[in-house]
Amino acid sequence: MEFIRENILKIITIIVVFIVVIVLFTIFSGAKGGSKIKTYSQLEERLVSSAKKYLNDNPKLVPSRDGETIKVNLDTLVNAEYIDKIYSIEDENIECSGYVQVVYNNESNDYIPYIKCGKYYETKTIADYIKGNEQISTTDDGLYQNGDKYVFKGENPNNYLKLGERIYRIIEINNKNELRLISTEKYSNYIVWDDRYNIERDRNDGINDYSKSRLKDSLENIYTDSEFFSKQEKEKIIEHNVCIGKKSINDYSIDGSVECSAEYPNQRVSLLQLNEYARASIDPNCKDTNSKSCSNYNYFESINSVHRTITAVLDNTYQVYYISDGIVSVTRAASSFSIYPVVYIDSSSIYNSGNGTLEKPYVVR
Repeated sequence: MEFIRENILKIITIIVVFIVVIVLFTIFSGAKGGSKIKTYSQLEERLVSSAKKYLNDNPKLVPSRDGETIKVNLDTLVNAEYIDKIYSIEDENIECSGYVQVVYNNESNDYIPYIKCGKYYETKTIADYIKGNEQISTTDDGLYQNGDKYVFKGENPNNYLKLGERIYRIIEINNKNELRLISTEKYSNYIVWDDRYNIERDRNDGINDYSKSRLKDSLENIYTDSEFFSKQEKEKIIEHNVCIGKKSINDYSIDGSVECSAEYPNQRVSLLQLNEYARASIDPNCKDTNSKSCSNYNYFESINSVHRTITAVLDNTYQVYYISDGIVSVTRAASSFSIYPVVYIDSSSIYNSGNGTLEKPYVVR
């Protein structure tokens, strides 16, 4: 104790010097890019943050009209001292290139980062990642090319995607690289397609015109007024055109051309089209929408055995289609039902992790 009292100043000085050395070591051990980065998503977040600061100081460059896009290069941010150079996590001698694409969309700006670090990493959207890593199938469960789209087929393809805390199945990747998803969780409330008075029936059997239907209103309310979708889901869900073409009872086509012969714009939530259920089966006997074999090797059956559709009957004014155990049936628009919402997510959604299995679903950021 006597020794400590006599040397207290020396001890304190040694402790302070030791702390300073540790702090400096921590700072400079973060490699050339500054503070320690452990993941490429952190690098992308840093790039976006720097671009936002840069545009905040240069407001004339900020997009202000729908569809307007600018690109803020990493070199620009480095030269303007908004960010240090970025280096590969695996090899600090490999310098990364990159940019942030800024898109004005629906009264706000989306910031989409891109970096490439030699052979180690390149930013990919979820659509590009899936198309680049899923082998295109022809007979088995998996991803199939269907014209200018990519669709998942089979009993258990790797098409699980987690959005917020909810699990979806990826139905297709369209020609804009947007992902069409169906929730594996049912919306709790029952709704009707339509329950208005129908003069043809002289009763409230409903009118099967989607553009004026209760269904359209209910789907809009699920997004805006209910608590079904979380904040994280809403950040990714985008508006899309809904295929509302009516289909004749004797039309068993599976290509979707009739269903998409008419569209209703700017919807955030929709339902399956009649053809989409049959299209997902890989049973060779599933050749049209009227085939019972379409329930075989079909992942929609694992979601539920009954699916209501957005497709209405052409032959009258009051009936709509639904599918039960693979069998296509019609019912009055006024009948109530539960739904599994269908949504689109933005083509700019970036792949984060996962391989599409239930255990490791795709995750986007």
